[in-house]
Amino acid sequence: PLTAHFLGGCPISEDAEHGVIDPYHRLHGHPGISVVDGSAVSANLGVNPSLTITAQAERAMSHWPNNGDPDPRPTPGTPYQRLTPTPPHHPAVPPHAYGALHLPTLPIPKVPPRHP
Repeated sequence: PLTAHFLGGCPISEDAEHGVIDPYHRLHGHPGISVVDGSAVSANLGVNPSLTITAQAERAMSHWPNNGDPDPRPTPGTPYQRLTPTPPHHPAVPPHAYGALHLPTLPIPKVPPRHP
């Protein structure tokens, strides 16, 4: 059987001149709108993209603030900053459950500064 996966169309960039969404999946120029589907995948992967789409969406959602908390993401238009995931205040899965969320999931290595 043949299946089609529509990918791309919303390139990730630091500004609206070079792409559609920022590195945190926020739509440039439209506060409150995020793109977390296959259109944020930059190229045809050659395989079923479901896991890639899910991973990108989970990463984007891990940076959303809890209700009432300040947004940990930098303001739109500023350079990319690596963030730690935001733990939920009231997780749907109990902490002792098999599928519980354990943060941080991976250590975040220090990235050397970019040289122009």
